[in-house]
Amino acid sequence: MDSAILSATSALIGSLMGGLSTFSASWLTQHRQLRSQFLLQQAVGRETLYAEFIREAAKRLTEAWSKQAQEPEVIAGLYAAVERMRLISSNTVIESAEHVIRKVVEAYADPNRTFDDLRNGLMSGNIHLDNPLKDFTVACKAELHALHA
Repeated sequence: MDSAILSATSALIGSLMGGLSTFSASWLTQHRQLRSQFLLQQAVGRETLYAEFIREAAKRLTEAWSKQAQEPEVIAGLYAAVERMRLISSNTVIESAEHVIRKVVEAYADPNRTFDDLRNGLMSGNIHLDNPLKDFTVACKAELHALHA
């Protein structure tokens, strides 16, 4: 074979290999960046939804201390948030959210109390505040950490 053809062919193959490796590296880098952005958007969306649920549940729990629910609509926001969670969240998060809703309903069913009742009960040790949101927040935290990993 002619040495000119051999060196031209070698140069062509070398250029193709270099171009292919550059293209592959660029594609992989772009793919990883897009995946990272997608996961970040997922995490931000979930965090927003969880924060909305926590805010609404805390509001309803404190309101239930001194009021009886007149209509079931008082927990409609909580149910709506849980249904949105069903689209994207783990079963652990959803079960924890459902537990919070049960606690809210129980709190509305309890007799009305005043802030003085709360203060006196806490001071005397007759009232122990459990945190119905604790399991939910722990489950959310674990899920958000898993998204970042």
